[in-house]
Amino acid sequence: MAATFRAIVRSILGQRPTARMLSGFVDSLLQTFENCRPGLTDAALKEPSATVDRFFAALYEKEKPRLEELVAIEHAHLSEPARRELVERIDSRIREVLIPAYARLARRLTLRERNDFYVSAGAWHGLERIGFAAAGMALGAFVVWAPFIPIYAKEWVAVFALGGLVYPELRRVLAFRRYAAELEGLVARTDDEIFRMDLTLLTQGSVRDPVVGDAAAAARPHAVSERTPPPKGRQGER
Repeated sequence: MAATFRAIVRSILGQRPTARMLSGFVDSLLQTFENCRPGLTDAALKEPSATVDRFFAALYEKEKPRLEELVAIEHAHLSEPARRELVERIDSRIREVLIPAYARLARRLTLRERNDFYVSAGAWHGLERIGFAAAGMALGAFVVWAPFIPIYAKEWVAVFALGGLVYPELRRVLAFRRYAAELEGLVARTDDEIFRMDLTLLTQGSVRDPVVGDAAAAARPHAVSERTPPPKGRQGER
């Protein structure tokens, strides 16, 4: 409940809800996916996306018991039916949104990563690197020659050529930075949705325990039957 309370305070203050709902379960789940992502075979990556979805869904099945434990610990203020409902909602969100979204991002990055972020196939990597170096050299010569660009040192040609030579490595760095940002956004949006689910259950009020409720309903008529009837008027005084 502490995480939900902090998220409510941040919401009141106009801040984004914390991205660490359920002790960072979603973040930890995606980290598990990342650790196991190298296990995707080349054949699975070339097949339809449903194959990759099933790969990560199988990993999630091993983590689901921990989700139930965290909900029971951090949402002890909710009744048992409400906790079960919350687990079902989170489980549905993970299966229908989180896993397909992550699988799409991971599949795209893994395909590029296994080709070393080159555009061409493996046999043409060396030629592609030389081509980018030549293109960088040509661009550097144009920059030095162009009168409207205030760069006149011819050494800049070598700088541009070096940039073309390491262009695949530059694409790797940019791709991983973008990938990390996309995963962070995915975690934040999923935690926001979990926060919304918890807040909905809180605003709906505590769910009645069916055992307690049935016992109270059964005891209510009995209590009425044992109630002392109101005294009747004294007929002997007439």
